[in-house]
Amino acid sequence: MRTVTRIERPEVESRKRVAAYCRVSTDHEAQMDSLENQMAAFNMRIAMHPGWELANLYVDEGLSGTSMRQRVQFRQMIEDCKAGLIDYIITKSVSRFARNTVDTLTTVRELKKYGVELYFEKEKIDTADSLSEMMLTIMASFAQEESRSISENVKWGIRKRFEAGEEVKVPLYGFYHTDDQLFLIQKDEAAVVREVFERFVHGEMPQSILNDMIARGVKPPAGNCWKRLQLDRMIKNEKYAGDVILQKTYVENHLTHRQIRNRDEKVTKYHVRDAHAAIVDRHMFDQAQKIMAMRNVAIGNSTYPYGDILHCPHCGKVLTHGSLNNFYYDGEKIQNGGWGCYGAEGCGSYLLIQNRLDEAVIAAFEEKYGERKERVDYYWLDDTVESIELDERTVTIRWKDGDASTVEMDFSEGRYTPSAYADFYNEFLDRIRSGEKKNKYKNLMGLNMED
Repeated sequence: MRTVTRIERPEVESRKRVAAYCRVSTDHEAQMDSLENQMAAFNMRIAMHPGWELANLYVDEGLSGTSMRQRVQFRQMIEDCKAGLIDYIITKSVSRFARNTVDTLTTVRELKKYGVELYFEKEKIDTADSLSEMMLTIMASFAQEESRSISENVKWGIRKRFEAGEEVKVPLYGFYHTDDQLFLIQKDEAAVVREVFERFVHGEMPQSILNDMIARGVKPPAGNCWKRLQLDRMIKNEKYAGDVILQKTYVENHLTHRQIRNRDEKVTKYHVRDAHAAIVDRHMFDQAQKIMAMRNVAIGNSTYPYGDILHCPHCGKVLTHGSLNNFYYDGEKIQNGGWGCYGAEGCGSYLLIQNRLDEAVIAAFEEKYGERKERVDYYWLDDTVESIELDERTVTIRWKDGDASTVEMDFSEGRYTPSAYADFYNEFLDRIRSGEKKNKYKNLMGLNMED
């Protein structure tokens, strides 16, 4: 019988690849010192352990623990675990790892699937222990509640400052800040802001202003080129009139950190008047806001430049501006639409072509002030006109100085008088409603899209 001797091969000690995760939630100097200390301590601990080798140090600076989406290094660590590059993770505490209980437990369970365990130093919890999940649930819940409490305290402090009218230091074109003063006027940029407001108030369309700024190479509020949204936001921004509206946005909650526009006044807004130096005077700013509202076609046809000053001489209802672009009446193209008594409870018996109205108002202004205007614009209507009274063939303008002017509108052809034109137009609408004529006009006055 042969004797076989088995030679045992010595086992090679397997070293555990250990990663450390560090995080601080602010970039304050004290916190950054704490982060440096965390990193140094983990480096030393891994180096001194005979069975460990450093896989990597993952560090997130100045980021909240309630959301994992923005923590780039945290997500990279998870990806490295999936790739089999890490066996074990050590971190300072449950609150440093995450302050969302669900995220904490979900991540721990996910890492276990990849064979990766975690150790939380402060709580002395090792996920390899069978009791670890119960302890983690308790500790993560405490961390989440602590985060909520901190968040509420911070919100309370911010709102108290808002109630006191304290301004917020935010960068804004036309202004600059110093350590002890906010919203100081930057001369060159402020000149651009004033130009934008003046041109807009005097009737120029935003896109025309925008194109000119680009052509001249004027420095934009941000980026390398002017954008329409920048111009719109500039015109709407109350800070250019010296005011501040605080709490335009709010944070949804301490877990999502999502910024919500405060449109429905879910939290209190604070409007502080004359909070700092103004770039444009309040009168011009207010006129710009009125024009923006009148030109907001999202809520209907533009009512520029008359707004709600025109009333039906038959029933007294405020006239609405109608989309009559590309509309022909007996072969003549109607420009600028018209003002009619349509919509809710409108009598439908008055429809005034805007061209005729404009001609009469310009003539009345020239007669009163000796200056011929090229077109009717809101800014000079607002400055000079108290009210406008309409009739079948005349316009009576009552001026703010107490005088009145009555001008006859040009209706040399009787078919264009407001009553006759309304009769013609009503027949046109009836043909559309009956299906005899197809509607090819968008937002046609007196006809809802669903009709």
